[in-house]
Amino acid sequence: MPGLVFRLCQRENRLRFTFASEAAVPVCGLPAADLLKSTESFVNRLQAQDRADFKASLQASALHGQAWNWEGRILIDDAPKWINIRATVVRPDPVTVQWDGIMLNISHGRRREASLRDMAAHMELAREQERARLARDIHDELGQLLTALKMDISLLRRRLGPDDAQLQSMAGLVDAATAAGRRVAAQLRPAVLDLGLSDGLTWLAEQFTQRYRLQVERDLDSAGELDDMTAIQIFRIAQEAFTNIARHAQARAVRLRLQRTPGLIALDIADDGIGLSAQTNRAQRSFGLRGMRERAHLLHGTLDCISAPGQGTTIRVRIPCCDAPLPADHV
Repeated sequence: MPGLVFRLCQRENRLRFTFASEAAVPVCGLPAADLLKSTESFVNRLQAQDRADFKASLQASALHGQAWNWEGRILIDDAPKWINIRATVVRPDPVTVQWDGIMLNISHGRRREASLRDMAAHMELAREQERARLARDIHDELGQLLTALKMDISLLRRRLGPDDAQLQSMAGLVDAATAAGRRVAAQLRPAVLDLGLSDGLTWLAEQFTQRYRLQVERDLDSAGELDDMTAIQIFRIAQEAFTNIARHAQARAVRLRLQRTPGLIALDIADDGIGLSAQTNRAQRSFGLRGMRERAHLLHGTLDCISAPGQGTTIRVRIPCCDAPLPADHV
């Protein structure tokens, strides 16, 4: 689809199109003549929740003299379509700001992105279900076999005596195998996560402290009832963040915060370690941070990494969620 080429001018806080190409109708649902006559006819077609962002991005471009790049939804035949606006900005005189650019209908690309995201979410859910199945099999089948083996060893002890060295060695191996099975099952799918996200994060923090001797300051709201996909992905993000802290941060203290408010889940994980250099920031700490961000995107959320050399690192995750049901203390 061709793009709408335009010129938009702002003088004394009045905004108007001074040029619009003939592609106006397929791109924004309005004839070029209507755009030239009234900018409000265009703004009013923007989806209500996107108008404030449209105006804010336009004014930011004017204020800083930076190129304007905005994406949002516009109503065409009562159906929302995605558009992308890209424009350069100049000041032809002290009281005028002028944008020359192009407007494109990107709905097809957005639908394709949504389809890919849905496919990725489906594959991730399938992986988590397989992990849960393997964890159950390890716990149930392997656990039963090891329990039976331990009972057989106890019977042999009655015949051979409790001090038999080989039996003691066998019992030790069975205990080690049982502990390893529990550890692997917990890594695949922590059973405590079935009690809720907050309990899962508490378990994760305690395991981290036990293994690395680093205390974790916790401030965890009850997340209420979450669908399995949301709870698992947030847990996996926290799990990867703790792994990064252990491997790279050289931290002495860690803070873990989970907050549930109407419409939003906020997760913050901060350490007081060495932080990230500018070069490391550009690399986004390789695949670990990238994977965390992709998990947040699967939930239509965001993940930001705030860091500076010598000032620690903070991972901020924001996930939209339905407003109900909330924990009782939020009602």
